[in-house]
Amino acid sequence: MARLLPFLRLVRAGTLFSPGCDVIAGICILGASSAPAPGIRNCALAVLASIGLYAAGMVWNDIADRREDARNRPERPLPSGDLSLTVAVLIGIALIAVSLLITPCRYHHAAIAGLLLAYDFFCKRWRWLGAMTMGSLRCLNLLVASSLFEASTTTQLPHRSLIVAGICYGIYILFVTILGILEDESSPRRGHVLLTQSIPPAAALIGILHVQGGFLIAPLLALVPLGYYLNRMFRINNWDQRAIRGSMLLLLLGTMFYTALLSLAAGSWIAALGITLCIVPARLIARRISLT
Repeated sequence: MARLLPFLRLVRAGTLFSPGCDVIAGICILGASSAPAPGIRNCALAVLASIGLYAAGMVWNDIADRREDARNRPERPLPSGDLSLTVAVLIGIALIAVSLLITPCRYHHAAIAGLLLAYDFFCKRWRWLGAMTMGSLRCLNLLVASSLFEASTTTQLPHRSLIVAGICYGIYILFVTILGILEDESSPRRGHVLLTQSIPPAAALIGILHVQGGFLIAPLLALVPLGYYLNRMFRINNWDQRAIRGSMLLLLLGTMFYTALLSLAAGSWIAALGITLCIVPARLIARRISLT
């Protein structure tokens, strides 16, 4: 386990449940339209490809940031010497290659792969461009289901609910990324921190409401984690790095609450339950391996 830990830290193992849950939620939303199902095998391959590309993005992020991490995050696998640069590059190449080889949505996942590399090596140099790129990536990942269904049918699919949910997801991740920028500031203003972290749950609630088509069931259940989060948020007066990091952890885990409730809103309580159960191992892993 000690030998495996640097590899798990490199790919941020606790975050890898979320991209797969995105694809499952998208499948549930389009599946509610009575379109021909793309098949379990293709669905599973699309889920695995999204997870693989997300892991690749984490690897290439650390490769691109290795010099900066040596100053600011020396505990990460590359600056600490737990893994060599050569090993990390080989892992990053392999993850992208295998993901694009197995996916039934090759063009869609190729676009995600290209955007990931653009973010890691270019876009994040400019904070707002980086934040918008991150939001676009998660929106595209939720929309993988669109390419998956189109490959199995010639009929026009009703994409509106999925697109709205994807846009809300993009806004969610955009402001989580901005919150990460505030974490790096020495003394961020409390009002800025509160406003920034209020937008992700609001965007999620809008997306769930649209897919549900009303306030009952999924949006009503969303008020439970939302109430817990807001209560914590307004109880904290000093928003130092530790407090902001705690909010980011909750918001990152909250992406799975979002996709679980999207699945429930689309009528799939089994998928919603499965995604919710994934939060448990993700939270346990996060205690040992940082999500950021």
